[in-house]
Amino acid sequence: MKEETLGLSAMEKLLLERSSDLSITRRRVRYVVVSALVLAAALVVVSPLLQSWVFLLFFGVAYVLVTAWERVAWARTIIAYKGLIQKLASRIEQLETAGASRR
Repeated sequence: MKEETLGLSAMEKLLLERSSDLSITRRRVRYVVVSALVLAAALVVVSPLLQSWVFLLFFGVAYVLVTAWERVAWARTIIAYKGLIQKLASRIEQLETAGASRR
């Protein structure tokens, strides 16, 4: 099935190409875990030294921003996958309808 006949966007084409590459998903999961561990380590090491609520506030806000960015990226990917699934399902339905009408 040609991608051009499906009317896929550039993002959907990229998702379709990458859908079988599990290393990309594993890499994203590693980034999430590493960012959390780095923040936790920084808090454990530096907090006793500085004893400052400003420092804790800075890292609290940094954590919220990083996790928000990760969630938005994940949500955008899910939305793109849903759109791709709908287009593929629609195309399958068209092919089934065309095949049934030929009989």
